[in-house]
Amino acid sequence: MPDLARLRRLSQLMQTTILVFGGICAAAVIWVFLESLSSNASFETLVREGLSIREPVTLTSASVGITAILAGIQFGLLFAALYCVWRMFGAFAGEEPLSLEPAIWMRRASIAFVLVAAGAIVGRTLIILALTMGNPPGQKTLAIGIGSNDLLMLLIALIMYMMGRVMVVAAAVRNDQRGFV
Repeated sequence: MPDLARLRRLSQLMQTTILVFGGICAAAVIWVFLESLSSNASFETLVREGLSIREPVTLTSASVGITAILAGIQFGLLFAALYCVWRMFGAFAGEEPLSLEPAIWMRRASIAFVLVAAGAIVGRTLIILALTMGNPPGQKTLAIGIGSNDLLMLLIALIMYMMGRVMVVAAAVRNDQRGFV
């Protein structure tokens, strides 16, 4: 079956791509973390640009710590999602690409991506709140926003979840067909 051979090659290419992308993301996260440690001004600039904050912020050890923890959770979820996608493509490149294993990894990846999308919305709100909690009364900010990128990522993750469910059913049908032949 030439189509399965092509699927295996593409899956191996995607696994390599995910690995390179994950490495670049990890290097960028480490660089940004080290850069933000160099001074409060660097951290404030990074946060202001990353979250489009115009309000005054008060950098305290608590606000910086909360920001670092929330960002760490978000990146952890992203790397978990990338790992699941990497495993999914590894399963596609294996002996039986149309089995239950890639479907399970796709479902896990989609759940992780849903958490990344939700975490982006909630995390942004909590970070802005943490960075302004040291401000004087009347200058604290609670900003809740959902952008089109957030909605698009959520939609893609939900489509991915449904495709994983379809693949589970297809793998079960394939196993039933093998029993007849």
